[in-house]
Amino acid sequence: MRFIRLLYLLSCILFQSVLSSQTFDEHGSGSWLEFSGTNKIDEKWSIPLAGILRHHEPFEVYDFSFIRTGVSYHLSNSIILTGGVAYVNSKSYLDSGEASLTFQYWLYEEFTWKNRFSLNSLSHRWRLENRWIHNNGQTRFNNRFRYRLQFQRPIYGKIFVKSSNEVFVNLDGAFFNQNRFYIGIGRELSPDLKIELGYLKNHFQTSHHNAILMGITFITDFTRQDLVEIEK
Repeated sequence: MRFIRLLYLLSCILFQSVLSSQTFDEHGSGSWLEFSGTNKIDEKWSIPLAGILRHHEPFEVYDFSFIRTGVSYHLSNSIILTGGVAYVNSKSYLDSGEASLTFQYWLYEEFTWKNRFSLNSLSHRWRLENRWIHNNGQTRFNNRFRYRLQFQRPIYGKIFVKSSNEVFVNLDGAFFNQNRFYIGIGRELSPDLKIELGYLKNHFQTSHHNAILMGITFITDFTRQDLVEIEK
């Protein structure tokens, strides 16, 4: 209960500070709902699954939705290779007030390296994305590279603080694509389930977005003997 009250208080403070600093437009503030999970299917193999739903205003005025999956090979406990597919549906609002829909299909290749020192957890993620972007009846192809540095540390019991920064660059066209900064607080509900609440700032070439991020992270292990017996 204490953690729920803390999350509620933090969300009120973040919403008030973000909303009071800007009036609504496409460059303003909103909500970012996210889930991310790992589904273990073998000692070395797993299936990642992630999704995002973003609104320009808190839970209102749709911005984009995203779903990603693939297959991961665990070289060790700290090094993971992943390849997969993703789909993005986004809506941009023009000066005329009309909305423009964009659909994206990706192939991606990813390398993740995790480190632990003392109570701290540090991870590096490099990802190459091959994107087919459909808009106004036309399709263009783009290669994009991104690097994320993420830090996590427990602060009290099962409560932890997390911060990350991720830079996106285009391999063709304008070099800078965007930068994504996040800081938040979370709680481990079980070894396989965590929840988070935090502040996300997304910088683009000519705009920026503020968002309250609410996320859930899970791990499922289909190699566990008790799950195998249930399936039988």
